[in-house]
Amino acid sequence: MPNNAAVVALISFAALVVAYWTYGRFLARRIFRLDPNRETPSHELEDGIDFVPTRVPVLFGHHFASIAGLGPILGPAIAVIWGWVPAVLWVIFGSIFIGAVHDLGALVVSLRFKGRTVGDVCGRLMGPRARLLALLIIFFLMALAMGAFVCTISELFVAFNPDAIIPSFGLIFVAMVVGLLVYRFRIGLTVATVGGLVVFAGLIFWGVEQPITSYEWLSKPETRVALEEARDTVATLDAPGFEAPYGSAAAVAHFEALGRTETVKDIHKAVGKAKVTWIWALLGYAFIASVLPVWLLLQPRDYLNSFQLYFALATMLVGLLLAAYHGLPAAQIDAAPMRTDVPGAPPWFPFLFVTIACGAVSGFHALVSSGTTVRQMNKETDALTIGYGAMLTEGALAILVILACAAGLGAVHWQADGMYGNWSGIKGAGLATQLSAVVHGGAAFLSQVGIPESHGRALLAVTVVAFAMTTLDSATRLLRFNVEEIARSVGLGRLANRYVASAVAVGGIAFFGLISAGKALWTLFGTTNQLLAALTLLTVSVFLYKLRRPVIYTLVPMILMLIVSVWAMTLTLYDFWTNPAHTEWRGALSGVSVVVLFMSFWLIVEALLSFARGRGGLDFDGDGVPDIAPDGQGEG
Repeated sequence: MPNNAAVVALISFAALVVAYWTYGRFLARRIFRLDPNRETPSHELEDGIDFVPTRVPVLFGHHFASIAGLGPILGPAIAVIWGWVPAVLWVIFGSIFIGAVHDLGALVVSLRFKGRTVGDVCGRLMGPRARLLALLIIFFLMALAMGAFVCTISELFVAFNPDAIIPSFGLIFVAMVVGLLVYRFRIGLTVATVGGLVVFAGLIFWGVEQPITSYEWLSKPETRVALEEARDTVATLDAPGFEAPYGSAAAVAHFEALGRTETVKDIHKAVGKAKVTWIWALLGYAFIASVLPVWLLLQPRDYLNSFQLYFALATMLVGLLLAAYHGLPAAQIDAAPMRTDVPGAPPWFPFLFVTIACGAVSGFHALVSSGTTVRQMNKETDALTIGYGAMLTEGALAILVILACAAGLGAVHWQADGMYGNWSGIKGAGLATQLSAVVHGGAAFLSQVGIPESHGRALLAVTVVAFAMTTLDSATRLLRFNVEEIARSVGLGRLANRYVASAVAVGGIAFFGLISAGKALWTLFGTTNQLLAALTLLTVSVFLYKLRRPVIYTLVPMILMLIVSVWAMTLTLYDFWTNPAHTEWRGALSGVSVVVLFMSFWLIVEALLSFARGRGGLDFDGDGVPDIAPDGQGEG
């Protein structure tokens, strides 16, 4: 492949566009047979809270913002250490033939089963045991993933991007105003969108001017004085100084260079307190967002966020093309094409395929598709754009992230003692460090279109944090649905109350969010996430088999994902028990891994039994009477 980042980007984007108009349309028309005249759950079950018919641009924005989050940013930023070529190839082919098929299939299956979640659909296809198993697997996955998210967001707020706090939380109120204007006061969508985006842009500039350095508030008085003095100090060779706005990482580097160990110790203590405080604040926000009507916060927030990412994607791509046109270093890839001998790193196979999850394929997407998106789908044919198209768009984002790290970040980070020189540079740093690398690399592209690097970093930092928060609120809502369904399955109807279920969901997220497991937590999320993707593809395959449709397009990807995810989880379990660094949280994460693996294999057995029972026998509405007879006839 070429060594010019712009050429790589153009080839990758062209492949994704062609795939949408060929393979995507083939699946929609021939395999899933989308029907624009079939009534969707949003119309049939409209309630103004969860089931709300929504226009494609708004729903695409909501869906894309929900599935994007940290996944297509953080995963590629870590996995590129094994080389940019395998990372790019996995994103292209994975998103086209596995990820987008997975997302579209999950959406269609849920549409046909009245907007039920993937876990609930398992019960319709395979029986009550399969339903409970799927729901429990989903609970562990989402709690784990969102635990990693809140941990990383809090670290970004404290260590790297205090300038992202005001716009990230300010967008909550802007989104609620936009939701009220559109749905209650019937203001035109275009007017409300423009107004919301203008205010959001103002919040970004406000955040740059007024960064909230929360760790400083929790420091000793003498540390705050030292920080104030350092803020006015010009950087020298002996002390790096501060780059405004600054986080705790810059403060620690400054005082370590000066040898002020007591000040560094106090900052570390304050950072720990600040991160925990932000975790609880994020959990409180997630609880509120999960119980509010979807049109009031979730949908308008995600919709406005999507424009931010569209802008970032477009300007990064244009900046990359300009850098290539002018022959600038930012367009030349500094990373090695492939590295199989990264010092201290786990094997690239299978870990590349679970580290890059959301940019290629992600089981979490099935939960979004069948949890919130399906309940807002206006027409069945919209599933092609929203299911298949949004996944390819996320693949495009992952490509730009890979190139930002491989080219825009600079050659110094790829030297032996740089961040990507060896695995310790990746493993020893927090997850937010990799996000900071993406922010700095992407800002180099933005500078080519006239955006100063300081403002470019602020824009990308806010983009990262805002998308992580949109995924957090959507996932908490999904976890609430999941808890409600589990409660009904085991006869605990009182827990199906949305407030009680949301509290249980937030408690599960808090458990993992307060574990300082760093990369191990992300790796475990990656393995369980890809395992869920395999199980979702298995569910879609059972669905197609019952309808006498070809299953090869979902069954082959399922087998591939099952192999890599089980292999990676087995190696991760071994590492948990042999690596002394994992002693503190070894039991909790190992227990989750074993339980998820056991339940997954049990669910596979249930699926095989369902195949053995033959075709047909589908009960779409849950009234106990098959809508499709055992001979496969009668599809509605």
